[in-house]
Amino acid sequence: MLLAVALPAEADEEPACVAPSTLAAATRLPRLAASLKETAPTTVMVLNSSAGSAKSNLTGEVSGDAVPRSFPSYVQEALRNRYPDGRVVVVTRNEPRRTAAEVIVALPQLLAQDKPTLMIWQTGTHDAIRGVSVDGFADAVAAGIDLAHGAGADVIIVSPQYSPRTDFAFDVTPYVATLRWVTRSRDVGFFDRMALMRYWSDEAVFDFSGGRSNAALFNNVHRCIGRLLIRMISEGVDLKTVGSH
Repeated sequence: MLLAVALPAEADEEPACVAPSTLAAATRLPRLAASLKETAPTTVMVLNSSAGSAKSNLTGEVSGDAVPRSFPSYVQEALRNRYPDGRVVVVTRNEPRRTAAEVIVALPQLLAQDKPTLMIWQTGTHDAIRGVSVDGFADAVAAGIDLAHGAGADVIIVSPQYSPRTDFAFDVTPYVATLRWVTRSRDVGFFDRMALMRYWSDEAVFDFSGGRSNAALFNNVHRCIGRLLIRMISEGVDLKTVGSH
């Protein structure tokens, strides 16, 4: 089954954001749903522990004069439009080149500081680079999820990015499989960005084979990721569940 997200017609060459629905299946988000009903601000924290900076996350440095927009900015824009009374703020906390175990050391302070009701955690890349055991990685991610839940935040885990340029250097596949298992066991959302980007590559939606990414490619990919995340979040907010927090 495919889902298609309609995007604004900013450029004639802009591709459609189409992907298998299983790669961003909704999971209930009761804490976020409750917060959006209140008049107090709703904070979404994007926790980035990938290997590099925002500019280098997508197949190399971004060339061109245009300022690249990463997916959190699209998420904030869409959430504010969809839930205008929720006073949504998206904050990004970068913990670059840190493993999941290293990130969770700083996580309690970040959660106390931002008080999010949704944490979107990008993780796995640096664990793969450093060859962290998958068991240790699983334990750290599970601990991070538990910390977020204890602080009143729902969780969506985002897998590493797909890049044909780095496949030969390190293998993220076992870590993605581990994320899938941990999120399922903890009943939290899993956004399989690696499989999504591989699908786009295989279907020639985007070309990730180049050595450098231009701003248009960067923005289009992040726009698509943001749109699909918004769909996942919105469906998770709307899910009716028993025993919601």
